[in-house]
Amino acid sequence: MPWAHIDERFPWNWRVRFLSDGAFRLYVSAICWSAGNPTDRVITSKELRLVVDARAPRQQAEELVAAELFEELPGVGWRIHDYHD
Repeated sequence: MPWAHIDERFPWNWRVRFLSDGAFRLYVSAICWSAGNPTDRVITSKELRLVVDARAPRQQAEELVAAELFEELPGVGWRIHDYHD
């Protein structure tokens, strides 16, 4: 069974600390999704609703881009920034 490791200081990371609740949930869900699926840390536009069931997942993804946690891949979706670090 795959697993995702999140540092115990994760909620206080400078990029994560001030995210909205929805963006935080999307980010954690995306990390778990990538750990359990062969996505090479990419969340496609079609997969976004599978990763997180939220009202405005695209808006939350854009918030993660602004926080430098996601990289936008035009026409594809988003890549989790620094996933392997």
